[in-house]
Parts: sequence; C-alpha cells; structure tokens
Amino acid sequence: MKKRQASLSPLLFTPFLAGLLYAPAVQAQVSTNLDALPKAAPAQRPQQTVRHTSQPAPTHHDSTPPLPPVPSGYTQVPAISAGAPKPTVITPPPFPVVLHPPVPAADVQPAKDSHSRAEAQQSDSLRILFDTNSTGMNATTIDAIRHYAEAMAPKVNTRLILRSYATTPGSDISAPRRISLSRALAVRSLLIQGGIATTRIYPIAQGRPDSTDTAPADRLDILPEANPAPSESPEKGNTIP
Repeated sequence: MKKRQASLSPLLFTPFLAGLLYAPAVQAQVSTNLDALPKAAPAQRPQQTVRHTSQPAPTHHDSTPPLPPVPSGYTQVPAISAGAPKPTVITPPPFPVVLHPPVPAADVQPAKDSHSRAEAQQSDSLRILFDTNSTGMNATTIDAIRHYAEAMAPKVNTRLILRSYATTPGSDISAPRRISLSRALAVRSLLIQGGIATTRIYPIAQGRPDSTDTAPADRLDILPEANPAPSESPEKGNTIP
C-alpha cells in the first residue's frame, strides 16, 4: 500500500509543474507618475426603470354626512350667533366673615387731686399740662379737651398730632415713654368722644424731652395740620413729621 502511494505522488504534481514552466511571464508595472497610469472608465449608475400601472389613485372618503338639499330660491346660511358668547360666571362659595364692632373709646374719669390744666396755643393748637409722674386730669381739663374736639370735628381735612412728653426721676428711658403714651391715649379717647374720627388722630409718645427743649417737660401738645395730598408712592405723602 505504501509503495502504491509513493508511485502516485509524481503523477499528481507533474501537471502542476508543467503549467508553471509553460505559463507566460507576467511583468508588474510600477510608476510614481499618477498621470501615466491608465484611467478607469467612469462608473455608470444603473438605470432605474419606472413601471406605469393603470391602477386608479386611492380615494379618501369623508365621514361627514352631506348637507340636506336646499330648495330653489333659498340660500342656506349656518346658524351663527351675532354677538359674542357670554362669559361664564362662577359664583364663589359663601364664606362667613366675622365683623367686629369698633372698639369704643375708653372712659376717662377726672382725678380730684390732679393739678392739670389746658392752655390754648397758636394755630388752633392746645397744650395740656400734667403733674410729674402722673396721667390723671381734673374735670376742668377734660371739659376743655371735649370742647376743643367739638370745634375741630367739622374740619374733616385736618388731622391732629398728639405729641406727648413726660419725665420721671432716674435715668430710665422706658418709664417716661410709657407715661407719655398713657397720656396720649387718654387724650385720644376724649377727642373721639367729641366727634373726631380715629383716622384723624395720630398719638406720638416722645418720652423724655431733649435737653434743648425749653417748654414744660410734662405736657401734651395737640397740633392740627392739613392732610397731605394723596401720592402714588408710599414714601411720599401721608407721613407724620
């Protein structure tokens, strides 16, 4: 068996070697000049054939039903309102609002042991003098303040500034302010009882007066002044000096 395979090997390679010996010689052409190389023919795009069919184009069917026929001599006009539609008004649910009555002015009772007095000043102003470290007023002073309020009530365009001062022994700065505030609130109540609206009264508790102030230390000055003109800016107008 081995001798037979050895004898067949030369027979198989003999045609292959003969083809190599008799094949023409191939020479490779190498050039660095690109213009000398043969140019290939431009590639042609394949032509697309268009086939025409005799099938009809698809039709779209409208789902809207046709309008009924209009009789001869009439023109059909769509029913359109001449005016704009009315806006829908949504009524909010009722919400209970609790209204509180205005707080009445405090009742000011005269103090029998008070030495207070009222003094008329220039420009319709009034000065009330108090005892030191006291807020009480006697009946004469109370009546003078009420008469003053009745005279100023019709002047609706005039507001009243209440500048209150007070002194107390020691260096405490809060005690004079508290006393001056109590005096201003008492005079405010008397003005309200005399017919002056609360929106026209501006109490100011100054407390202890300045060292350069030569007026009596325990006093309250009612200073009338005209209401300022209305202003759009909150920083201008409607301010108290």
